This record gives sequence, structure tokens and C-alpha cells, in this order.
Amino acid sequence: MTAYEVSTLVLQGVVALGAFATLAVYYFQLRVMGRQLVAMQGSSQGQSTLALVDFLQSSEVRTARHIVRDKLSRIPLSEWNEEDRRCAALVCANYDVVAVLLRANLAPVELFVDNWATSINHCHEVLAPFIEDLRSESGDKLYWNNFDWLRQRTAQLTVA
Repeated sequence: MTAYEVSTLVLQGVVALGAFATLAVYYFQLRVMGRQLVAMQGSSQGQSTLALVDFLQSSEVRTARHIVRDKLSRIPLSEWNEEDRRCAALVCANYDVVAVLLRANLAPVELFVDNWATSINHCHEVLAPFIEDLRSESGDKLYWNNFDWLRQRTAQLTVA
């Protein structure tokens, strides 16, 4: 073998080692980026969960739930005044929005079922005639249907 051939083989070997080293660095970078992505998704879900909890725990929403569960559960829909209907609509709308966000996997459903199942079930039971009344008036059978989904999901997870 000539010196030129030897130097060419050595150079090709060095280039091949450099290419493999570059691929190894890229592989490890991809693994690190994958772990960072998973961590960011977890952080995002945590932030979404905290935002949903704040949303459900705001004083106006808590007051509305209290009125629905304590007052409206004892009187028929025909006797509800305008403030009662406003509170009922607020509770329905809030649980409907929570359900939309849970369905989008922005927070763990189990967390909300474990902590709000009683309220979700009771409010849905009390507000079912109100919801049906609004659906009839509007002609939209899907009005607040995410609240229905949340109620069904709550029933599934609390029985299981």
C-alpha cells in the first residue's frame, strides 16, 4: 500500500469516527429534549390544573354552587327567581367549561372526580330540569352537554 492509500484510509476512518460521534451527540440531545418535553407537558398540565381549581374555587362560583345545593335543591324550577337562575347558569357554565378542558386532557379527570364528585353529581341532579328547559327554549339539544359528560364520567369513576 502506498502512503497515499494509507493516509486516505486513516482520513476516512477519522471522518467515520467523527460522523459516529456526531450521531451519538445528536442521539443524546434528542433523548434530553424528549425528557424536557415530557417535563414541560407535566408542568403545563400542573398549571392548567391549578387554574381550573382557582376557577372552581372563586367566591362567586362557590356562592353559586352553595345556592344551587342548599336552596335550589329544595324548591321546584317554577319557583326560581332571576338570581336563582343566574346562579344555576353560572354553575352549569363553569362545570361545562371544566369538562371541556378535562376532555382536552389539560388536567387529570380523576383529580376533579375525587374532589368534586359529590358537588358535580348533586348540582347536575338539581340543575337537570333547568338544563332541559334551556335546551327546549333554545332548540339546542347539546346546550351544556359537556356538563352531562362530566356527570357521566364522574359516575363511571366513582363506581369503578
